[in-house]
Amino acid sequence: PTSTTSIYQVKELLCARTGILPKRQKILGLKCIRKGNAVGDDTMLSELKSGKGGGSKGGGTDAAVAAVAVLAHQFILMGTPEEKIFVDPSEKEGLVDIIDDFDLDFNAGSDEWIQHKAKEDNLQKFTDSTDIHIINPPRLQSSTSSNTNTSNSSSSSSSSSNNNNNNNTTKYKPLLVLDLDHTLLDFSSKTLRDNGASAMDIGQSDDAVANQLKRPYMDEFLTWTYKYYDLVVWSQTSWRWLEVKLTELGMLTHPGYKFCFVLDKTSMFQIVSTNIRSGKQFTHHVKPLQIIWSKFPRYWNESNTVHLDDLSRNFALNLGNGLKCTAYYRKKRKKRSGSGSTSSSSSTNNGANDKELLGLGRFLELVATTEEVCDNFDRVDFQYWQDYVSGKREFQNKK
Repeated sequence: PTSTTSIYQVKELLCARTGILPKRQKILGLKCIRKGNAVGDDTMLSELKSGKGGGSKGGGTDAAVAAVAVLAHQFILMGTPEEKIFVDPSEKEGLVDIIDDFDLDFNAGSDEWIQHKAKEDNLQKFTDSTDIHIINPPRLQSSTSSNTNTSNSSSSSSSSSNNNNNNNTTKYKPLLVLDLDHTLLDFSSKTLRDNGASAMDIGQSDDAVANQLKRPYMDEFLTWTYKYYDLVVWSQTSWRWLEVKLTELGMLTHPGYKFCFVLDKTSMFQIVSTNIRSGKQFTHHVKPLQIIWSKFPRYWNESNTVHLDDLSRNFALNLGNGLKCTAYYRKKRKKRSGSGSTSSSSSTNNGANDKELLGLGRFLELVATTEEVCDNFDRVDFQYWQDYVSGKREFQNKK
């Protein structure tokens, strides 16, 4: 390459070596000499800031031979060869627009429930074969967020000793399991890929394009709930795609919150449920919290876990722990009625006016800090979360 070589020509050279098409490539670490100019495919190498070059030092003949300085540009190439590419289904044209959930006839005590409980051996085998890798360890409850009396504890070591003597266990923060797509964000790799400016500042607070993919107040919600809960992400996509989302949106490096671990679709369990309207059975995957509880019984169980998701079918094996939110889409969606006409979906929220995470954050804070329920979430009817926030409903034992 020479000083008149363009970034696109560099991408073509990289394609010949890596098999990654130019349109799939993201080059990180290059900056223009002129402040404010973004690096694009038309940018020439002469317009870029250079790293340390390999020019010669000295004088005389050697200096004359090295009259032309060698400029070095260091960068990171991100991309996937075409044969290994994962295509986001939302970016395919011609797909049927499916609105957010199935109508399930799935209640504790029903035939389906008994059928699933009879298959617990299968779930146990699936659990045993599932590996969970801790990123950040579970945290102890702090006195500011706990409603228990901590007057008997003086230090971490003596407190542990006293707890053991009193047959009490150390109290850890409750767990909040979070879905990603249409719960916390509406991701589009195309939007990021087509925007040259954001490629230089992945995950930065001023990355406007990446930030617009997040549900409004997403970072504020996660920072808020992180005070009271340990956070886990469980997404219904492949690990490769999940990693892209978390990295592109800066969720793994945010200063306000951290995740204990991340699970992808390979940790989801297949079950059979019945559609209320058609009466037909169908197979689908769910997120069984038993996997987490059996792996980490010291920290979490059904009494201190909340699962936030826009798809209620994912709660099928843990009905009492599911907190359903409305699905979030950046662009307004329409659903088809039986007459063939279209209407706005009441089960979705659209665009910058969505404030649902603010209400959910307040609700989760109340659950974690209200004395009547903080030690046993089974006393909370999650379907009425808005009534709890507004004060229309008080926390008490479920009847």
